Amino acid sequence: MQSGMERSVEPREFELPLELQFAMRKAELQSQEMSWEELRYALLSLYHQRMMELHAIKDIMASENIEIDWDHPTDLELAELAAACMGDDDEYDEDDDDLQPF
Repeated sequence: MQSGMERSVEPREFELPLELQFAMRKAELQSQEMSWEELRYALLSLYHQRMMELHAIKDIMASENIEIDWDHPTDLELAELAAACMGDDDEYDEDDDDLQPF
């Protein structure tokens, strides 16, 4: 029998509600018309928004005396992820335009 510390948590399949799927598709279509600078700005704005949401959640939890240890990726982990993603881009040809991320 496994103790609480030994149990691993398997990631669950997460499916977006239909209205969020439509919003994701709309954002995908809009992003195809954006320049790299516009995409970079949009990504940074989204990252800032998520950081503000995380800060608000932490404040709410602190006011309720709930303590949870948050695991944030380090700059090195983010750089490794970006490098891995950039390497994956080389695998696809321009003929693979019909591939969709979702």
